[in-house]
Amino acid sequence: MSNQTTEAVTTNGHQPSDNLTEEQAKALHAKLNRFYRQRNGGKRKSKPLLKPIGDINAVDKKLMIQKSPIDWDALKNGMPFALDYEGTLIYTKTGKERAICLNTMSSVPVSGASVYRVFL
Repeated sequence: MSNQTTEAVTTNGHQPSDNLTEEQAKALHAKLNRFYRQRNGGKRKSKPLLKPIGDINAVDKKLMIQKSPIDWDALKNGMPFALDYEGTLIYTKTGKERAICLNTMSSVPVSGASVYRVFL
């Protein structure tokens, strides 16, 4: 039999890097960043700028809510709707099976419903 040493190998075929010092790990990280930047043509993804909204004005606006309910599938994406005629909570359809509550800004899964269309 041959005298072979066994080394720990991860599932993707690479050796674990538990024996790197902090300086070596930072150098390796910087080297990987340079590699990926060169591969992408030296471009970094630009992030959108956030701007302050400044002064806020309170606007009184009355909503118009359709009297008769319509089917969930009849709504187009981006259309506001309410589950009741009074418009207690206002939602916006964001996909085939998803809506966002504008009052709480929470995403809600939807399989089907009878809703009241809201006109702003």
